[in-house]
Amino acid sequence: MKKYNVGIIGYGWASEAHIDAINATTYAQVTAVYSSRKLDSAELSGKHGSEITCYIDLDKMLASPDIHVVSVCSYPYQHTSQAIAAAQAGKHLIIEKPLALSWEDCLAIQSAVK
Repeated sequence: MKKYNVGIIGYGWASEAHIDAINATTYAQVTAVYSSRKLDSAELSGKHGSEITCYIDLDKMLASPDIHVVSVCSYPYQHTSQAIAAAQAGKHLIIEKPLALSWEDCLAIQSAVK
Protein backbone atom coordinates (compact mmCIF):
# COMPACT_ATOMS: atom_id res chain seq x y z
CA MET A 1 0.00 0.00 0.00
CA LYS A 2 1.31 3.41 -0.94
CA LYS A 3 1.49 5.92 1.91
CA TYR A 4 0.36 9.53 1.68
CA ASN A 5 3.17 12.04 2.18
CA VAL A 6 2.24 14.74 4.68
CA GLY A 7 3.69 18.22 5.07
CA ILE A 8 3.33 19.93 8.44
CA ILE A 9 2.85 23.70 8.70
CA GLY A 10 4.28 25.00 11.98
CA TYR A 11 6.53 23.14 14.38
CA GLY A 12 5.50 23.18 18.04
CA TRP A 13 3.78 20.92 20.56
CA ALA A 14 0.66 20.36 18.42
CA SER A 15 2.67 19.49 15.34
CA GLU A 16 4.81 17.00 17.25
CA ALA A 17 1.62 15.16 18.28
CA HIS A 18 0.40 15.24 14.66
CA ILE A 19 3.74 13.90 13.37
CA ASP A 20 3.80 11.04 15.85
CA ALA A 21 0.16 10.11 15.16
CA ILE A 22 0.57 10.28 11.38
CA ASN A 23 3.80 8.26 11.41
CA ALA A 24 2.16 5.62 13.62
CA THR A 25 -0.36 4.76 10.88
CA THR A 26 0.17 2.54 7.88
CA TYR A 27 -1.50 5.13 5.64
CA ALA A 28 0.77 8.17 5.83
CA GLN A 29 4.18 9.51 6.76
CA VAL A 30 5.42 13.02 7.46
CA THR A 31 7.97 13.98 4.82
CA ALA A 32 8.10 17.78 5.19
CA VAL A 33 7.87 20.47 7.85
CA TYR A 34 7.49 24.21 7.24
CA SER A 35 8.50 26.57 10.03
CA SER A 36 9.28 30.28 10.11
CA ARG A 37 12.40 29.32 12.08
CA LYS A 38 15.20 27.26 10.56
CA LEU A 39 15.03 23.58 11.53
CA ASP A 40 17.49 20.75 10.92
CA SER A 41 16.12 18.05 8.58
CA ALA A 42 18.42 15.33 9.92
CA GLU A 43 17.49 16.10 13.52
CA LEU A 44 13.74 16.01 12.84
CA SER A 45 14.07 12.85 10.74
CA GLY A 46 15.89 11.09 13.57
CA LYS A 47 13.46 12.33 16.21
CA HIS A 48 10.30 11.32 14.35
CA GLY A 49 11.44 8.23 12.42
CA SER A 50 10.72 9.37 8.87
CA GLU A 51 12.76 11.21 6.26
CA ILE A 52 11.72 14.85 6.75
CA THR A 53 12.72 17.84 4.63
CA CYS A 54 12.50 21.18 6.44
CA TYR A 55 11.34 24.33 4.68
CA ILE A 56 11.37 28.00 5.62
CA ASP A 57 9.43 28.90 2.45
CA LEU A 58 5.81 27.71 2.60
CA ASP A 59 5.19 28.18 -1.12
CA LYS A 60 8.18 25.96 -1.91
CA MET A 61 6.85 23.18 0.32
CA LEU A 62 3.35 23.48 -1.15
CA ALA A 63 4.79 23.32 -4.68
CA SER A 64 6.22 19.85 -4.06
CA PRO A 65 4.27 17.24 -6.04
CA ASP A 66 5.47 14.64 -3.51
CA ILE A 67 3.32 16.11 -0.73
CA HIS A 68 -0.29 14.91 -0.83
CA VAL A 69 -1.63 16.20 2.49
CA VAL A 70 -0.90 19.25 4.63
CA SER A 71 -1.49 19.41 8.36
CA VAL A 72 -1.88 23.01 9.56
CA CYS A 73 -0.48 23.25 13.11
CA SER A 74 0.48 26.92 13.19
CA TYR A 75 -0.94 29.75 15.28
CA PRO A 76 -4.74 30.03 14.89
CA TYR A 77 -4.54 33.47 13.26
CA GLN A 78 -2.46 31.89 10.46
CA HIS A 79 -4.78 28.96 9.73
CA THR A 80 -6.98 30.66 7.15
CA SER A 81 -4.26 31.93 4.83
CA GLN A 82 -2.19 28.76 5.12
CA ALA A 83 -5.16 26.42 4.62
CA ILE A 84 -6.26 28.41 1.56
CA ALA A 85 -2.74 28.30 0.13
CA ALA A 86 -2.57 24.52 0.67
CA ALA A 87 -6.01 24.00 -0.89
CA GLN A 88 -5.06 26.11 -3.90
CA ALA A 89 -1.94 23.95 -4.26
CA GLY A 90 -4.24 20.90 -4.50
CA LYS A 91 -3.37 19.39 -1.13
CA HIS A 92 -5.71 17.53 1.20
CA LEU A 93 -6.07 19.29 4.55
CA ILE A 94 -5.83 18.48 8.24
CA ILE A 95 -6.32 21.61 10.35
CA GLU A 96 -5.61 21.83 14.06
CA LYS A 97 -8.41 23.53 15.98
CA PRO A 98 -9.68 26.13 15.74
CA LEU A 99 -10.31 25.83 12.03
CA ALA A 100 -10.35 29.63 11.79
CA LEU A 101 -11.11 32.65 13.96
CA SER A 102 -14.35 33.67 12.25
CA TRP A 103 -17.21 32.10 10.34
CA GLU A 104 -16.24 34.15 7.28
CA ASP A 105 -12.74 32.65 7.39
CA CYS A 106 -14.23 29.14 7.64
CA LEU A 107 -16.29 29.88 4.53
CA ALA A 108 -13.18 31.18 2.75
CA ILE A 109 -11.38 27.90 3.47
CA GLN A 110 -14.42 25.95 2.27
CA SER A 111 -14.48 27.97 -0.94
CA ALA A 112 -10.77 27.32 -1.58
CA VAL A 113 -11.27 23.60 -1.05
CA LYS A 114 -14.12 23.51 -3.58
